Order: sequence, then structure tokens, then C-alpha cells
Amino acid sequence: HDSFFALGGHSLLAVQMIDQLRRRGVRLAVQDLFKTPVLSALARRLTPLDESPVPDNLIPKNARCITPEMLPLVSLTQPEIDRVVASVQGGVQNVQDIYGLSPLQDGILFHHLLATQGDPYLLVGQMAFNDRRSLDRYLAALQRVVARHDILRTGFVWQGVTVPVQVVWREAPLAIGELTLDPADGPIGRQLAER
Repeated sequence: HDSFFALGGHSLLAVQMIDQLRRRGVRLAVQDLFKTPVLSALARRLTPLDESPVPDNLIPKNARCITPEMLPLVSLTQPEIDRVVASVQGGVQNVQDIYGLSPLQDGILFHHLLATQGDPYLLVGQMAFNDRRSLDRYLAALQRVVARHDILRTGFVWQGVTVPVQVVWREAPLAIGELTLDPADGPIGRQLAER
């Protein structure tokens, strides 16, 4: 009948506990822990984990075309698939997977399309490096991160298809451009922000 937090629980322990429960086949949402921190009451809220199996990716690396049968997570016609593939730099050879948007992604796309200026999900930041070698090392590390994580190689396609989809690229090289700016035109940081 003790509170999780009164026993010394904190956010890191909460995440660890939720992971341990998941490994034992039980689901617990973080918000449930905060709503019901008393352990005896919390135990009554636990539900069995009903994970649906994720189908295998049916698009081989050497695919020459992608057909509807290769996309178990979305229903697209062959002309729609061809339009999606045409939007990918490198074509079919660079398509790792295609599937529907999650509800959260639907919201992101909605707000993107609703925006009349800019993009509410576009984050801009500036970094400075002491020398070219440090910059090159940073860019190489960033490219490795992109190569490791599918989400960083994923784009949305919504035009020319009946349902918006996300497309995971096999490779997404960083687009790197170099500028020469004149300090006489104002602070370099401001010039970059304006671009």
C-alpha cells in the first residue's frame, strides 16, 4: 500500500520498472504510474501485453520493382507504389520499406500542411567548429547516426496516393553545401539564420 515515489521511485526507476514489466508480458503506461502511484492500486491496472507481431520486410535489397504484395502494412496500388518510388533519390534500389503513418505522424503531416509559413516541426540550430577537421569529423559522425537509425532516413509521401505513407530510404546522404559569407553584410550568424 506504499507509493512508488514515497519508496524512493523516480523517473529513471519508473522507466526501468516499466521495461521489466514489459519483459514479463505486462503493460504499464507511464501516465498510469503517475495517476496511481500506490503499488497495490497500480497492480490492479496492469494489463497483459498483446504485442502484434511485426511482419518481415519483404523488399529485398536487390529488388527491381516493388509490388503490393511486398507491402503488408499498407494497401497501395501498383501506380501508387510507382509514384512513391519515383519520389526517392536512387529509386527502387534505395527503398527499404513503405508503410502507413502512425496517428502521431498523421498529426505532424496535418500541421505541416496547415502551416502557411515555415514548418512547425523544422528546428534550426547553429554550431561552430574551431577548425575544418572538427567539422568534417562531426559531419562523418552525423552521417553514421543517420545510417544507423531508420527514422532519420524516413520521409512522408502524401501526393498521388490514397493514404499518406512513410518511406524508409536505405541510404540518405547528408546534403552539405558550403557558403562564403562577407562579414561586411552583417553578423555571420544572422546571415545564416536569414538563409
